[in-house]
Amino acid sequence: MAERIVSMHAAYKSGKEIVDGFLARPNIGVARNAIVLIHGYRGLDDGHRAVTRRFAKEGFVCLSPDLFHGRIYNTPEACALAKTSLDIPRAVERVCDSIAYLRRLPYVGKKKVAVLGFCMGGGLALYALAKSKGFDAGVIYYQSLFPDPEELRGIKAPLQCHYGTEDHNTTKKEIELFRHALDRYGKKYVIHMYEGAGHAFLNNPSGKNEADRRAAEESVAKTGKWLRKILS
Repeated sequence: MAERIVSMHAAYKSGKEIVDGFLARPNIGVARNAIVLIHGYRGLDDGHRAVTRRFAKEGFVCLSPDLFHGRIYNTPEACALAKTSLDIPRAVERVCDSIAYLRRLPYVGKKKVAVLGFCMGGGLALYALAKSKGFDAGVIYYQSLFPDPEELRGIKAPLQCHYGTEDHNTTKKEIELFRHALDRYGKKYVIHMYEGAGHAFLNNPSGKNEADRRAAEESVAKTGKWLRKILS
């Protein structure tokens, strides 16, 4: 049964910068495990906010940092330029610094924290997992930013990964290269493939076909169940 939630603006400090964001959580006073959700190349748009709420209803405190400083991109050209212009090390620092903010919240405290990313955010989540030992698990949705395999060596947390078989941005070849790197370094992971689903089947609500809708429902259920087990 989905939990009742409350959603709100959030902000925390990273270096000398204030990072804005969006937070959704169960509307009860007990501490819960948390998820840091990293948006794709459109930015922190309404679709990403909806996904943040969706995972909060699964029982997690969910924080989505705004890595594009309030900008939302809508055309493929603008989105691609935003992604390829991103200062990746600085973006990863912003993501990692969210852990300290979550720890200060009474409804997280000493509970565990996972990181989850979509598209561009999937790649950033991998970088964050390699950089920070503060994340206890990682969930990767169809990353379209691919770290050098050497960057994956530092990942200690277990991974759950989700891909559509008809994704032309995160291709089967890229997935196999990723799987090979994880195997080479002995990482603990599981990969789920969704027949007929394309790219952004969860975080892009426009133009979903039946396969995308089915993949969205199944992946959220699998992610929630897996995180509740891993973070228990």
